[in-house]
Amino acid sequence: MGDVSHHSRLAKEKREAALDEFQKGRYTVVGDLTLKAVEQAVEAAAAKSGIHFHLTPRSAHAERVRWAKEKFRQIAADLDVVWGAYGDLGYDGLNGNRAREAVEAMERIMGEIGKRTGIQFR
Repeated sequence: MGDVSHHSRLAKEKREAALDEFQKGRYTVVGDLTLKAVEQAVEAAAAKSGIHFHLTPRSAHAERVRWAKEKFRQIAADLDVVWGAYGDLGYDGLNGNRAREAVEAMERIMGEIGKRTGIQFR
């Protein structure tokens, strides 16, 4: 089972990969990576409270988003941006503007979670 350090390490790695792919113009994978980075950041924050969403894969995404929106209300809209970008970029292959929105939302989400929990994602 992943603990805070495990999930924060994965969040950092996926964040760095998302930023790298964005810089290289590989926009179709930016949505995947921003979503995964954010999910790992939420898992890290939840793990501090003994919560592990990944243990129930069928409901993990819905429960993770519900919990994050409840605990970190100020990032609720950004969570929707990242999830929307995941579909728009990964399936429709939209342009760099949508990828930029996803990266910016990811940075705000991870920044806020880090500020509130003390977990470092950079």
